[in-house]
Amino acid sequence: AGAGGGLGLNAPGAVPKVKNFAVGGGKKSGPALDPEVEAAWKQLIADDSEVDWMIATYDASGKSVALSQKGEGMSLTNFCAALGETEGCAWGGFRCNGVDNRGALVCKRPKFVFVQYMPPTAPAMRRAKMGSHKGALKAALDGAHMDVLVENIEEDLEKNALCSKLQAATGAHKPNGYEFDKDEITDADYYKDVALK
Repeated sequence: AGAGGGLGLNAPGAVPKVKNFAVGGGKKSGPALDPEVEAAWKQLIADDSEVDWMIATYDASGKSVALSQKGEGMSLTNFCAALGETEGCAWGGFRCNGVDNRGALVCKRPKFVFVQYMPPTAPAMRRAKMGSHKGALKAALDGAHMDVLVENIEEDLEKNALCSKLQAATGAHKPNGYEFDKDEITDADYYKDVALK
């Protein structure tokens, strides 16, 4: 009969599933997400889409998030301008390219940046709620190479600062530049910088 006494106690699935209370189990808490938000993010990360950035904002109650804007034509400049016009906290992201320019060969690889916008002027309660909502938003808007918390647009989305963060987030191979605005390459030659030190 075996160690289970013939009652099947050793059979797979015979015991109740253990819940991990440290993780919390169950559904991630978060706001109601308009389907257009996820659709815009899927467009942003799709190879055949022209959408390069998107912004989603809270409603007045703070209990739901809807698509506010999305844009085409790789432009961090346009994304920053739209984010600056946003009232209160927001979620979003943008596409840029990691660029390998080795003289005869130029290779571009898309990189996706997830943005949590939490301006100092936003209500304290809304800012506090964003922390508990991030898990749900990250689960819905997945596939980003890097997360950025933005409080000051000019400082936190400055191109050289983004290059440093993206280089830190990459693996062994590091591009020698990034394209944040169409056809404008920001130098980020990690190997050259290391050699100079």
